[in-house]
Amino acid sequence: MKPKILVTRKISDIAEKHLKEKFDVTLNLKDEPIPYEHLAKTCNEYDGVIAASWDKFDSNFFNVMSGKLKIIASIAVGYDNIDIEAAKNKKIIITNAPNVLNDAVAETTLLLMLGAARRAYEGLTLVKSGKWKDAKVDFTNFMVGRPLTGKTLGIIGMGRIGKIVAERAKGFGMKIIYYNRKKVSADMEAGAKYYESINEMMPHCDFVSVHCPATPETKNILNKEVINLLPANAIVINTSRGMTVNDDALIEALKDRKIYAAGLDVFNDEPNLDSRYLELDNCFTLPHIGSANNETREAMSLMAVENIEAHFKDQKYPSRVA
Repeated sequence: MKPKILVTRKISDIAEKHLKEKFDVTLNLKDEPIPYEHLAKTCNEYDGVIAASWDKFDSNFFNVMSGKLKIIASIAVGYDNIDIEAAKNKKIIITNAPNVLNDAVAETTLLLMLGAARRAYEGLTLVKSGKWKDAKVDFTNFMVGRPLTGKTLGIIGMGRIGKIVAERAKGFGMKIIYYNRKKVSADMEAGAKYYESINEMMPHCDFVSVHCPATPETKNILNKEVINLLPANAIVINTSRGMTVNDDALIEALKDRKIYAAGLDVFNDEPNLDSRYLELDNCFTLPHIGSANNETREAMSLMAVENIEAHFKDQKYPSRVA
């Protein structure tokens, strides 16, 4: 008898086809979210689940698991939507889909850097509104932004994505500095300067980009004290997790022009982001699309399927979290 697998959201066609060849699969072809109040009851009927980052697997979910569910394979790299300790207590394996999205997220980081620095939101709004023709074109002030060339980029979290961002930023002639839990190898650094303290690094950043995972230690790593150490023309970029930034502190800094701008792809409690961000013309926002290209989303889907296959074949998981 084939293991029963639930796919909570629509994944790539090729991944769904591959899954159906080996398992008894329930797909979500209409891509309609399973309400939280029904998620546990539904998952209790399956041996494995392929889930999205939008699905919430908290302690209440795991407390009502009857023992049938053996694995949750997330199509995302982050797993802050899953209570890992509660999963361990129920002996439920958790996997994710890292690395295959590194280039895509790095590209989105550069998009946000350029968009925030060159005032893309303001320019787009001006053109779309039809008011460009009425604007006073002042050579020294009209839509004048900040360059990337020759500026210093501070990276918080010099992991795989941080390293790729550093490599791409060098193409703009940027100087790279970084803060990490510990100094990385010379190959990873590739000439970047290491700071043992985030507070020590911040005054030297023209741009600062967050690339650390969501953990209790990184929650609000960009808080008021840290943000206030940035130069007045600094730009904050976040493509990691919303919880790494204190919204009140960043919004205050943007509103009072203590920093120049921000480029954000992730938010606390998304998609219900703090509405004050939407009132700021110096905040360039995207709807969490860091990995959103066809090749990357297909690779993420396939990795989830591979993790499911590995579990039921008693093989090594491509990417086990717990």
